Amino acid sequence: MTEAATVWDGIRPRSPRDVVARHQVGIGQLGVLAATENLKAPTDWAFEEDHHTIVVHLGGRLDRMECEFSVGPSGSVLPARGDIWVIPAACRYAALAQGESAAFVELSVPTALLADAPLAARVRHRDEAVFRAAARLFELVRAGDDLARMAAHEVGDMLERHFGERYALRERLRGYRALSASDRNCLAEAVRGQLDAEHSLAALAALVGMDVRRFTSAFHDAFGLSPWQYVMRMRLDEAARRLWYGTAPVTEVALATGFASSSHFATAFARRFGVPPTRYRAAAR
Repeated sequence: MTEAATVWDGIRPRSPRDVVARHQVGIGQLGVLAATENLKAPTDWAFEEDHHTIVVHLGGRLDRMECEFSVGPSGSVLPARGDIWVIPAACRYAALAQGESAAFVELSVPTALLADAPLAARVRHRDEAVFRAAARLFELVRAGDDLARMAAHEVGDMLERHFGERYALRERLRGYRALSASDRNCLAEAVRGQLDAEHSLAALAALVGMDVRRFTSAFHDAFGLSPWQYVMRMRLDEAARRLWYGTAPVTEVALATGFASSSHFATAFARRFGVPPTRYRAAAR
C-alpha cells in the first residue's frame, strides 16, 4: 500500500474487490455473508446501512488496515481471528486494507431485533458466542445442502437470541433518552433527502419527538457531530460528488446542495477538502 492511499471518503472511486469466494443467505431475521477476499492490492471496504452490521474476522493475513467511523474508533488496526467489528445502523464506516487475504462472516442485523436500541461502534471486539457461531456459519453456508441449511438455521436462531439478550439496551439513564437506530435513520434520511432545504433544530428534534435541548445532546452522542456540523458535512460531501462526476456549474452545485452563496460554499468546501471547488473539479477531470 502506498503512502498516498487513504480511506475511502465517499467521493473518490472505490478500489476493486478481488473476491475469491462469496456465499450469501438469509437466516431468520439475519443476513449472512461468508466470504474470502484477496487483498494483495489496496481494497476498500465501506458500510452505511439502515441495519446494524457485524463483521467477524476468521482468518487470512493483513499487513495494514486503516479504518474510519463517522462516529466511533478510527485509525490503524489489524484484525486477529475472532475479532469483531460492530458497525451501527446509519453510521458510515470505511476501511482500506492490504495484505494476503481475509476470510470473514458479515452479519446484517435488523434494528428491530435489538428492540431499536442504539449500538456502539467497536473494533476488535470479542464475543466468544458470536465468533463460534460465525465460524460455524462460514462452513455451513458454503456447504449448501439440506442438512447444512437446517444446521445454519439453528445457529441463526441462537445468534438472534444472543443479540437480543446481550446487545439490546434495556435501561436508560434517568432523564436521558438516546437516539434509537430508527431515530438515526430518520434523521439521516431527512437531511440527505433535502440538502437544499432549510433545516432547524426544532424541526429535526420534532422528527424524533424530542425537545431541542435534549435533542442537541443526544444527536452529538449518536453522530459525533452537532446537528449543524452534520448538515454541513452532508451538503459538502454531496457537492463533492456532483463536482467529481457531474458537469453542472459550481454555482449551480452550491445552490442545489443548500448554500446561499457561492462564496460561502467555496470557503466551506476548501476548509473540508483542502482545495476550492474549481481545483477539485479540475483534479477529477
